[in-house]
Amino acid sequence: MIKQLTIKTIGLTFFSGALLLLLASCGSREFKKSPLDRFIVEFKNELAYSVVLSDMDVEGTFFKTYKHKYQIIREKEGLPFDTESEWTEVDKDFFGRNEENLGMTILEKNKDGKISKTAAPPGYQYVGNKQYGEWRTNNGTSFWAFYGQYMFMSHLFGMNRRPIYRSHYNSYTTGGYYGSRGYYGPKVGKSNMYGTSSAQTKKSNPGFFQRRATRSGWSSSSRNSSGGRSRGSGFGK
Repeated sequence: MIKQLTIKTIGLTFFSGALLLLLASCGSREFKKSPLDRFIVEFKNELAYSVVLSDMDVEGTFFKTYKHKYQIIREKEGLPFDTESEWTEVDKDFFGRNEENLGMTILEKNKDGKISKTAAPPGYQYVGNKQYGEWRTNNGTSFWAFYGQYMFMSHLFGMNRRPIYRSHYNSYTTGGYYGSRGYYGPKVGKSNMYGTSSAQTKKSNPGFFQRRATRSGWSSSSRNSSGGRSRGSGFGK
């Protein structure tokens, strides 16, 4: 009888100790802000800005390190200018949620002070603003063109390689995307017009795709957890 009680006591003590250890480890887990949250704090005094996911990488085999690089676009005297961040370590979940967002704006503050953390084509916040450009028509197709003195903005946002068509822009502005769900444009063949799978992104960032094909530590499962992969409704030009 004494032996049985001793065994039960030891078992209960072990279970209690393990439970306390688990609770302590959970309680001590530090909440880590994403880079986007840090940018929101850092740029709180900026009138407008946007953060484009310019590159991604995964290093390691057994212990993986997930990394992002960003193109940060701010304004000075009403004109946008960009800087590039260093490689920034991010957690696996954040990496997975953005794996289809290469070349996309993933954080934006517009001039109304509204902040969006959903994916959108870069430079859309300047399209439609008559200060910078106008809609032009060629062979029945309406597209956005920056004025001559603002032509650098076309290069800054990659619009010189992929024009902004009015039908696509209207789909974005009227579809309730801002701050709610990502906009990747219409389907072009089997791919989206914008984002990691787009033909233009594959052309403009071949280094990323070479690394993804050869890195043994790349997370293929995270590609199915990107979320918000909403499609635009403005098919065609």
